[in-house]
Amino acid sequence: MIDIQNKFFQILRCAINDDIEVPQLSVTEWKQIYGIAQKQSLLAVIFRALERATPPAHDDAERDVFGMLVLEWLRNVRVIERINCNVSANVIKISEKFSQDKFQSCLLKGQGNALLYPQPNSRTPGDIDILIRPRKYDLGKRSVIADVRKTIEYVRLQYPDTKASYHHIEYPKFNGTEVEVHYRPSFMFNFIFNSRLQEFYAENADEQFHNRTDMADGEIAVPTPEFNKVFLLSHIYNHLFNEGIGLRQLLDYYYVMENDVEHSIDYKALFSYLGIRNIAGAIMWILTECFGMNQEKVLVPVDERRGRFVLNEILQGGNFGKYDIRYKFGNGALGRNLQRLYRDWRLLRYFPSEAISEPIFRIWHFFWRQKHKTTKLK
Repeated sequence: MIDIQNKFFQILRCAINDDIEVPQLSVTEWKQIYGIAQKQSLLAVIFRALERATPPAHDDAERDVFGMLVLEWLRNVRVIERINCNVSANVIKISEKFSQDKFQSCLLKGQGNALLYPQPNSRTPGDIDILIRPRKYDLGKRSVIADVRKTIEYVRLQYPDTKASYHHIEYPKFNGTEVEVHYRPSFMFNFIFNSRLQEFYAENADEQFHNRTDMADGEIAVPTPEFNKVFLLSHIYNHLFNEGIGLRQLLDYYYVMENDVEHSIDYKALFSYLGIRNIAGAIMWILTECFGMNQEKVLVPVDERRGRFVLNEILQGGNFGKYDIRYKFGNGALGRNLQRLYRDWRLLRYFPSEAISEPIFRIWHFFWRQKHKTTKLK
């Protein structure tokens, strides 16, 4: 198993770097690579390496098997490309809708990250995560709490029964695409670090809402590289404690790093201040060791011990932990809470601050959700 994982990362490096020659693999190995790529939602990315590969030179029967694999793989790639086109178009349409309703919007993750890829439509698309805030506001200090309340009110005017959590509110499908409306980009479980993170977001918000770029047949605001390095890292950290993360999220971070030429910020100090220094070191190790990122690009010193642990979580769980069988405690409230506690216990050794804080935050969040279960419209 370890051997095929090593070969998968070898193929991944070939897929994201055309200068690396694709090694000769057997039909069986390509089928195993296909399985891992599917599990990690990287089928279209890895297909870029397959296109440059030399077909296995065996008998007619094996060549037929390989040919069928290529056709199946190609069909999935075409589906991914079509969905990407649809989701990108929906991003523009929903942004225009929010604008008509006097809300500014900034696209988080997803199609915004895809723009950094050499072939944007090769990124397996997900839902639309979009940060919005009321367009008209006082010229003085902006009240994030007031923005949150107004955003929840706005969504519930259209969809009264939708559920709100600390950082986003559920929004119905838009032309077939899942949507999450954010009023906070992400959060930390540790209350001190979360307060600092929210302050960072608030101080840098204006720049994000005005950092516009072309997409599909329109224009959309996307985060700046500096903002993304914090936001995506905190998002990865949060999902590590929830469903889990996959290589797709790390590939997003890889392309953020590759597309940013200069590091004008002391990220070691910033990440320490925000409480994401440990996860940053783990991700830097994975990006250099497995993705082939140049050591000169690292934002903080690599952390091999934590990196190996996070990588093992990724390989076992797949994209968003969908394939992880270690946390199956049932789908009820008790089962879900036991699952979270077990995950906290496993992560405690590597990320103690968040692991200790997560159960406390969960209790606090329960009361937050009760408070915001209904909205009194003015």
